[in-house]
Amino acid sequence: MKGNEHNSKFFLTHREREVFELLVQDKTTKDIAQQLFISEKTVRNHISNVMWFETHPREDDGKY
Repeated sequence: MKGNEHNSKFFLTHREREVFELLVQDKTTKDIAQQLFISEKTVRNHISNVMWFETHPREDDGKY
């Protein structure tokens, strides 16, 4: 993982945050892909990555 790219609590990349900001604005994966100039598959991959982090907390966060 690159330098400051993963400095948030859930280790989201800048692009993952961008995708989710648009997703919560009720944008479709197609809309997000067009706005960010990426493929719909890439949008879905970013969403999957974030969902994985949500269900797999870090060892040192005190949840488990």
